[in-house]
Amino acid sequence: MAIDVTRAQQELQPQEDLSAYAGQWVALRDGLVVAAAPNPAALRENPEVHADDELVPVPEPGAEYFL
Repeated sequence: MAIDVTRAQQELQPQEDLSAYAGQWVALRDGLVVAAAPNPAALRENPEVHADDELVPVPEPGAEYFL
């Protein structure tokens, strides 16, 4: 099975402003926030989050994250 890298990268690009979620983790589906939680474990427990959604941290202003 081949991976569509372009599609995968597009799914990781948020299509909305994530500043309201600073310091939290968000689940992205097709670039849109599905849910947010303080940590990835709590986010995975949310019934709104699907197994194939991308979980990403939203840094506080001025913080740096490397993925």
